[in-house]
Amino acid sequence: MTSSEELKELLARKELFIFDLDGTMFNSLGDLAPAVNYALKQFGIQEISMENVRSCIGNGSRNLIKRSVASGIMFGAGKTAGEPDISKSPADHLDVRDKEAVNAILEGAGFDEAKIDEVLKVYSAYYWDHCTIDTEPYEGVLEFIDWICGQGKRAAMLTNKPVAPAKKILEKFGLIGNGDSAQGITADKIVTYLCGDTTPERKPGPGGIYAILEKLGVAPEKAIMIGDDTPDVMAAKNAGIDSIICLEGFGRPENLLPLEPRYTIRHIKDLLKLV
Repeated sequence: MTSSEELKELLARKELFIFDLDGTMFNSLGDLAPAVNYALKQFGIQEISMENVRSCIGNGSRNLIKRSVASGIMFGAGKTAGEPDISKSPADHLDVRDKEAVNAILEGAGFDEAKIDEVLKVYSAYYWDHCTIDTEPYEGVLEFIDWICGQGKRAAMLTNKPVAPAKKILEKFGLIGNGDSAQGITADKIVTYLCGDTTPERKPGPGGIYAILEKLGVAPEKAIMIGDDTPDVMAAKNAGIDSIICLEGFGRPENLLPLEPRYTIRHIKDLLKLV
């Protein structure tokens, strides 16, 4: 973990804080898991546990659905899926972050991209209607954003999540207004936001960060990305800005630490203690 002294100095010199949403600002698992299982059930796929859904989160909704469908297929066959399990052979356990293994399971079960589109559509419709029931901000997040605003600094949000549920969540917790924000521009606590279907490039690409920096007129050295998973680390690296990575979000520390993020914390509550 990064020392308190180093983090204090970092917070003092940054002007723009770009937050990821799922796993960083909000624990959305309580709404994501029911939506995933609703979709799986509609297609005759075995439902998976909340913890299994958690292991499938990352890199956007489409990847969530692909990993979840493959997991459900494995569970339906009496096998397992989720985090890596070295005690089991690849034939008996699916590592959901193994893209080739996930695709092989889907192909074998007849789930081509068109079929995944169908599952994703069902999932999205259900989730967008239920995305604020059990989603809550992580401890210290709202207070830390208040500190940012009170210091004359700015907060933004960049997520691979679609704009419809992301906007609904931000509105519920008073981070943006419910007026005209078609371009993601508001006069509220989150001054601009880009989502998976509105950003010029999804994370880990740097395009979303570039767009935010240009829109707000902020130099890269004055901005920092705060996230919890590999797309956040790599988007920041690719854009040439610093990042703070939360190791108790949805990402796996064993995947994050080899990427050598310069600044690491348990979660945002660690930052709130410093301000």
